[in-house]
Amino acid sequence: MKRRKKIVPGSLMKALTWPGGGDPRPSDADRFIYHCTIQTLDGVVESTRSENGGRGTPIRHVLGKSKMIVGLLEGTLTSLKGEVAMMKPQLHYGEDDCPVSVAYDFPNDDELHFGIEMLDFFKAKARIDDLGVVKKVINEGLGWESPREPYEVTAWISAETGDGKLILSHMEGEPYFFTIVKSEVLKSLEMGIGTMACGEKAVVYVNSQYLTQSPLIPVIEGLEEVHFEVQLVHFIQDWAGLNFKSIMDEAEKIRLTAIQRRKNLNLLKLSMRSFGIRVGFWSIQHNHRRPL
Repeated sequence: MKRRKKIVPGSLMKALTWPGGGDPRPSDADRFIYHCTIQTLDGVVESTRSENGGRGTPIRHVLGKSKMIVGLLEGTLTSLKGEVAMMKPQLHYGEDDCPVSVAYDFPNDDELHFGIEMLDFFKAKARIDDLGVVKKVINEGLGWESPREPYEVTAWISAETGDGKLILSHMEGEPYFFTIVKSEVLKSLEMGIGTMACGEKAVVYVNSQYLTQSPLIPVIEGLEEVHFEVQLVHFIQDWAGLNFKSIMDEAEKIRLTAIQRRKNLNLLKLSMRSFGIRVGFWSIQHNHRRPL
């Protein structure tokens, strides 16, 4: 990144207030979530924290993709989860080609101190180019297939606002049931669920511009971001929603997938045999084991 070359020794100072934990640090394409308080020598200018006049909603960026001031970007790369630090970069909003805009009365020529609390970071799976819909995998699912149009889906779903307020929960009793493309849930949530495998648990982060009304969330006014925690229980093809051509197309996809999987299995067997590994499987029909 060309802008990073502007960082020279002494141009970024960082002091730890509270050390973080764990070994990994953020890397390119990671989504990281943090609170930020910007101060001058005269006091707080801007903050995400409610106690400092902010809304209480942390900032969410993707390293290498989101627009950031270069000094803060470099300081973030050395952070651990839970870390609280004060950063004083020479390159901030006063940088000539700074991609981040601020209000006309913002003191961008002053010495700025950034108080940063690193809440979390993880590998981001963006569903929209502008990062308006991002998925975080909590537990991997099983199998290779994901729900698509017009699958019937059963899932445990809950949702929180960006500041942690619970706004819906289908985590007890019966899981939530819906059919993809019937507008029974948000289109953005469908996009996230459309990348999940059966049994997978994930969080889908949806920005305000991709929040749409649906039976799941009938009121969206005033919401800046919603976090959907989803555990995919089951999904099945809704054949009743397809015409004859669509059914034949789906059947052809299944046939080609089965052929490809068989080819992959044969390649695996050949590879294992080349290393002298004998391959076998249990035949359920005849209740005995035979080599392949």
